[in-house]
Amino acid sequence: MTKTRLRAFGLMSLSLACAGLADSPAYAADLGSDCCADLEERIADLEATTARKGNRRVSLTISGYIAQEITVWDDGVESNAYIHGLGPTQASHFKFNGKATIAPGWSAGYMMRIQDLTGNAFGGGAGAITQDNPFRNDGLNVQMSFWYVESDTFGKLSVGRLAHAAKSAAMFTDLSGTQIIDNYTFLAGFPHFGLRDANGALSPVTWGQLGFCYTQGVPLGGDCNGIVMNGVRYDTPVFGGFMASASWGEDDFWEIALRYAGEIAGFKLAFGAGYTETTTETVTGFVATQAGKDSHFFQAGGYAEHLATGLFLHGAYGRETNNGTLLANGFTQPDSEHYYVKAGLRRKWTPLGATIVYGDYAAYEDQLGPVALAAGATGSTLERFGGGVAQEIDAAAMTLYLKYQRYQADVDGLGDFQDADFVSFGGLINF
Repeated sequence: MTKTRLRAFGLMSLSLACAGLADSPAYAADLGSDCCADLEERIADLEATTARKGNRRVSLTISGYIAQEITVWDDGVESNAYIHGLGPTQASHFKFNGKATIAPGWSAGYMMRIQDLTGNAFGGGAGAITQDNPFRNDGLNVQMSFWYVESDTFGKLSVGRLAHAAKSAAMFTDLSGTQIIDNYTFLAGFPHFGLRDANGALSPVTWGQLGFCYTQGVPLGGDCNGIVMNGVRYDTPVFGGFMASASWGEDDFWEIALRYAGEIAGFKLAFGAGYTETTTETVTGFVATQAGKDSHFFQAGGYAEHLATGLFLHGAYGRETNNGTLLANGFTQPDSEHYYVKAGLRRKWTPLGATIVYGDYAAYEDQLGPVALAAGATGSTLERFGGGVAQEIDAAAMTLYLKYQRYQADVDGLGDFQDADFVSFGGLINF
């Protein structure tokens, strides 16, 4: 509602209210001539706090969610409790979506997504959250900012800082209601925690160094193509539940992906597969190479849920090949692969909303980062066992959850390491 219309509406309400009260001697006697004297002030307050869009042609929608969790951890020697967010791309955020109709079947729009990276357990470098440092504040971050033109017939073209064609193609097939709060990445985990050796001493090798992705140069674990970057993306219209995507970005990578979502014979189904090729020297700037980079990443994932019983199964696979790319320290970026499976039950047992009970398992094979290679590691298997329960509260668009994760590592060339346990209680509320 514009300021002019808002004021006109308020003044009309004031006139009607006072006219009505004037016909009642009892009210007039009690309230006198100041029956609605503060209405103008209230209208002014409403005008000052009303969100306005820039023009009448482009719509504006503001949405997002807040998510935080408390994690109690035990690395075999020390234990503590930290409060933190869910890491980049899954963090608390708000986004502005705008859209305007150009002609029948044609539209244009934009999206800006700003995330809150206070308590960012994924952030590396100085000040990373470790056994010795419980807090990190990376502030607000503009994760996405792009415009698009879309046709019902020809598809959608997007330009700017955006999620590329294959981003999280496997991970986002998880439709159980627990994808954000528990998946096969280290985004909400603690990749910069050091491993404890058999004697309890801290190793320079961290858990993230056993789940390192060279495609984007970060310890993602699974989903080695999970970071937003500048680029151009094209998505086809949806045909029979299928959609294809392709994108190109600076400097120099390209991706393709295929996705499906639908219901068949009483099952909710989702499938996604993507391929990424990166030939630039660096992508995020976290890993320096001796020569040009040559990384390739393939991922595939799927989800099936029996709607009558609520039983579901989600699985994901990824393989990264680096074609002998040499790091600046002289080591060769290894080829690696990872697996993930989640199974459980989604049922509405209470009026609050659906309850999801699940267990999951992840394995990361030979995902050795630069620090692990320099320390003498020649091969590795990192396993993660876990599970949890989540309760959706429909009336508040909220999810409360409790989850458990156990990390186990087998590293060739470095000896034995102790396991680590993480128990997290958290909540996520949409708006």
